[in-house]
Amino acid sequence: MDKRFVKQIIIAFVLISILSGFGFLAYYFNRPGPTCTDGVQNQSEEGIDCGGPCTSCDVVNLGEVEVIWAKAIAAQNNFYNLAAQIRNPNQNHGSGEVFYRFELYDDADNIVAQRSGRTFILPNQTKYLTQVKVIAGRPASRVRLSFDETNWQKIEDYQSPQLFIQQKEYRLLDNEEAGFSQARAVLVNKSNFDFNKVDIDILLFDLSHNLLALNSTEMRTLLSGQERDFIAVWFDSIEGQVSFIEMEPETNIFNPDNYLPTGRRIPERFQEY
Repeated sequence: MDKRFVKQIIIAFVLISILSGFGFLAYYFNRPGPTCTDGVQNQSEEGIDCGGPCTSCDVVNLGEVEVIWAKAIAAQNNFYNLAAQIRNPNQNHGSGEVFYRFELYDDADNIVAQRSGRTFILPNQTKYLTQVKVIAGRPASRVRLSFDETNWQKIEDYQSPQLFIQQKEYRLLDNEEAGFSQARAVLVNKSNFDFNKVDIDILLFDLSHNLLALNSTEMRTLLSGQERDFIAVWFDSIEGQVSFIEMEPETNIFNPDNYLPTGRRIPERFQEY
């Protein structure tokens, strides 16, 4: 190898080193600072891109409302009753406004009916969602439930409302009574607060846990410690043998008008949000 060629290699190496040095200095002085979207836990973040100067990790890691199942029950004249069981996976966050949409599809996967609505969901709650008398243009073969983006609210030291169902019973009605069958029970408010409104969903299942029928009612002005009877009646016949009765009471803790101003009650923890 002649000296001239060696000299050229050395000069090229020096030039590459100088250019690399300038490139490194340019990157070092112009590199972007840490952000809340760089995928790195820095700038006193509690997790990757959350906590500290960024959005709370509780908010970043919030889960969406989950659909456990959704079913449609055919009624007369192309009407359907819809029910679903949903779950909030978040331990300390709930929402007073959860917007949802039921969609019914036929065998060709065309939408034949839809119904939108709004509900609420408490932290870590699993609940039923129902809609009755949804008319479809054609016979439906499946139902889909979807949700819009939910505005979550954090509730510190959350405890669920203490509402309980006791003495559940279901029976067929006699010929002298109006209707086909009825369910009745007792609602008990074991919380320390008076509620303006409590909703109760009632679902009937057969031995294989297939949904046969649904109904709903509401209780107005339920005082702390009070026990109230309620009855729900089905006027149309129900196909199948009813083996299980699910009754689910719930009340909207996000609505200030739902608390009756007695002037003597001490708010429970679930009100502190």
